[in-house]
Amino acid sequence: MNVFQMKTKPHGIQRFKQFIEEGFVCIGWPGIGDLHGIDKDEIKQRLIKRYGYTGHELGYALGQVNAFVNTMQDGDIVIIKEKGWAYIGIVGEYVYEQQYDNDQDGMCHRRKVEWKNRILINELPTSLQKLLNNRNTISQYPNLLEETELDEILGKKQLIKKEEIEMLDNLFTEALAVLEEELKSIDPDRKLKAAIELIRLKNSKL
Repeated sequence: MNVFQMKTKPHGIQRFKQFIEEGFVCIGWPGIGDLHGIDKDEIKQRLIKRYGYTGHELGYALGQVNAFVNTMQDGDIVIIKEKGWAYIGIVGEYVYEQQYDNDQDGMCHRRKVEWKNRILINELPTSLQKLLNNRNTISQYPNLLEETELDEILGKKQLIKKEEIEMLDNLFTEALAVLEEELKSIDPDRKLKAAIELIRLKNSKL
């Protein structure tokens, strides 16, 4: 079992909520077709043909697509992050969804995910925090799985619910509106209290 971090903006479109609510992750690079059973060399040729990549740009895209399609396996662990939290799940097999193979959606290369838990990023081992800071679309944890302490995290009660995400969005919308008004105050104490209250609200509802 391997561990991977993934970003939540495939093809330049933010899909964090969709990943959590619909139980999947995906990468971009539409237009290169179904990659079931396709090796790294064939992926390379398809990327060149579709995107005209060369040099470093080709190397990066090839590494990302191949990692998602061929290196990642059914049963591996994936971690995504949002607002200081790490969301941890178990991935399924690679799936090609032809209806999303276009520049508008750009999410045809997918894997189902069973989201198991979430944890504050600053409570993760330093090595996993470093992994989450990697800028690549997908990157693999290079150390032993035992060093991650993920067995304990995955064994805890599932915490992620769609209703919680919707509630959080609504709360932040209201809180930000109040904060905007308070920050207009000439009283520095009111400004400070507004900022502190927003932070408290975030920590209590996440």
